[in-house]
Amino acid sequence: MTSIQISALITLIISTALLYWIGYRNGLADGRKHQPEPRTRRKAA
Repeated sequence: MTSIQISALITLIISTALLYWIGYRNGLADGRKHQPEPRTRRKAA
């Protein structure tokens, strides 16, 4: 492989990992946003 092909392969791997990481973080934040909030107080019986 030439140096241009190696650098293109490395760039492709890094961009794929970055895209996956950004999607994972956004999915985590979106899941936290839509999660019901835990109640700290109990209702009196």
